[in-house]
Amino acid sequence: MSLFDVPVLPQNDTPENREKRAQALAQQQTQYRYDYPSIVGGLPMAATPIPVDLSLDWSLQVAGVAIALGENLISILLPNMFSFDVQIPIVLGQSGFSDRGEAQPRGEVVNPDPNVVKSDPQLVKRAIELHGFLSEQREKLGKLAERAHAQKSPQPPDPLSPVRRAKADVARVLPTQLSKVSPASPTKAPTTTTEAAAGTEATDARDIGQWLADLVKRILDFYLSMVGLQGRADDLQQYAAQFRKVPLPPSAGVSQTDEFFTALRVAGPNAMVLRRATPADLAAFPVTDNRFASVTGERGATVQEAVSAGRIYIVDYSALTKLVPGTNPQQKYAWAPKALFYVPAAGSGRRSLRPLAIQTGQDAQSPIFYPSDDVSWSIAKLVVNIADGNYHELISHLGLTHLLTEPFVLATARQLDPTHPLNLLLTPHFVGTLLINYAAQTSLITPGGPVDLLLTGTSASLNALAASAVQEVRYNQTFLPQALAARGVDSKEALPDYPYRDDALTVWNAIHDWVSDYVGIYYESDGDVAGDYELQAWVQELVTAGHIQGIGEGAPGAAAQIKTVGYLSTLLTQVIFTASAQHAAVNFPQRTIMSYTPALPLAGFAPFPAPAGAPATQVLDVLAPLGESILQQAVLGGLGAVYHTVLGQYGGHFSDLRARAALASFQKRLQAIEQQINLANGLGERTAYSTLLPSAIPQSINI
Repeated sequence: MSLFDVPVLPQNDTPENREKRAQALAQQQTQYRYDYPSIVGGLPMAATPIPVDLSLDWSLQVAGVAIALGENLISILLPNMFSFDVQIPIVLGQSGFSDRGEAQPRGEVVNPDPNVVKSDPQLVKRAIELHGFLSEQREKLGKLAERAHAQKSPQPPDPLSPVRRAKADVARVLPTQLSKVSPASPTKAPTTTTEAAAGTEATDARDIGQWLADLVKRILDFYLSMVGLQGRADDLQQYAAQFRKVPLPPSAGVSQTDEFFTALRVAGPNAMVLRRATPADLAAFPVTDNRFASVTGERGATVQEAVSAGRIYIVDYSALTKLVPGTNPQQKYAWAPKALFYVPAAGSGRRSLRPLAIQTGQDAQSPIFYPSDDVSWSIAKLVVNIADGNYHELISHLGLTHLLTEPFVLATARQLDPTHPLNLLLTPHFVGTLLINYAAQTSLITPGGPVDLLLTGTSASLNALAASAVQEVRYNQTFLPQALAARGVDSKEALPDYPYRDDALTVWNAIHDWVSDYVGIYYESDGDVAGDYELQAWVQELVTAGHIQGIGEGAPGAAAQIKTVGYLSTLLTQVIFTASAQHAAVNFPQRTIMSYTPALPLAGFAPFPAPAGAPATQVLDVLAPLGESILQQAVLGGLGAVYHTVLGQYGGHFSDLRARAALASFQKRLQAIEQQINLANGLGERTAYSTLLPSAIPQSINI
């Protein structure tokens, strides 16, 4: 489209243009094809080779983070080789729930225990070789950064993202992608100067992409080789000692407290599992009135009264019963626990959630532990956090953002012409998703890969759990307001301190207003929606090829349809929210919380409770060996450190002046939300939570 073209619905286009649209979509359908790989349980993904959308800014960020993590590992093995400056540009907030910001040097460096790293001459030799390799790559990174600055067009000030503007050596966001090429596509000799320039640009993109892939692979392979070479930690300090060139999350200081354990439920990486408890829950999780009174200090109160008043909440990891305990790199242990929490009665001070009890299994006979149970309580909290980490990575993160978004990317490219207003609206929220999902499929979740080594189940059972979570989705039920109500957590009066709910819903509503304004420009009536045959083909393909269930307004068993402007706006809101804010909510706490293993472990390495006749299990018995914790730090720290694009910042993407006016209102709304969240955190009346600051939400799933 030219700068002056206005998007048009297909039924309103000229006959000649309708024919051109059909031809363009036929071509798109040969490029964007479906595959159903067994590694993700046959879920739809893009077939290979896939179109790769690379921007230089994204590549620079990923490379910089990877090099810093590689240097961190070498500084553990060879502690005198590096100064201890911080390379990843992050500033941490309170209690492990942190803000993003400029790099700041740590005032205190944690010195490694000499027993942490085993003496191994071959390992030292390989570390020295890697050090030389990383030095060369950092030099190349600097040259690419200079090139990015030279290529970057002048940009207007961005009031939402002052930190991003201040990032050293990295352009904020280049106005266009470097290219959109297939790694395996053949090249031809250019016939014009313009084609020659485009060919050079495409070659540059392929070269940079290959350089980045080789860089990340070499560093990741070194980390993978460390697993099993180090022993068990003697104390928690040894986990902290692994943060030498990357910031130590504040969770390291509070990870074993009840306050942190509870904060994870409402402001952690998996804050979407908590729900209001029912009498049926308590029947299988029997807590006596005496126990309730002892824990809460509410003399004379009964559990039933608290349940009826909506003051008891539960996290239930029954989905994890499908996991088979893994043995890579050694025997691991899996649990499907439940945990109860309560909100203090009105008039008793701050009414933040507090822990009540933990049950390590699903049946009523499973052991129950209480806050007064000392070491057993500490281990029971680890059991819950291990379950939470697995549920988070497999279901909330991989399944319900990455894999659930993939069919929408494909259907949009295949069924909505580039001149369609909804193609223009959605495409910025899909940048990088096919690429990052393909990388996950071919490296992260493969047998012997990071997920297999870090999480608690076998590779096959882990991937099957993620796939089953997506297959069970009924998409209309995922709309955020309905999902919160279904879990019984939508009432701020009943559950006052739930920052994820408050911030997510505020952002969702802002997106909904923006989408409604945009959709209203092009769809004047429900008849326009029903008559949009590209839109109807889009939703039907989501069902038939994308395997999305419970979507549309059609009757059960009938072909999927979209009939009304209102439903269309809500559906598109959820698609955009999932690709932007929801992915941010589950992705970025990986660095700020989960990269420190004791805060949220991904596997258990000792049984709990201990078998009869065996010594009592201790906290350090359950936690991962040091080699696995280094890998967890690198993988989660890396995934949570790359921020590319900002929600609401579309650059010059929209040419229609009506759309630009609606967008300006959306951007002002996001600025107000930013101030609102900062104020809420500053008042100290809720658990600190900065993950959903609009300036910290990327437009798409691109990491």
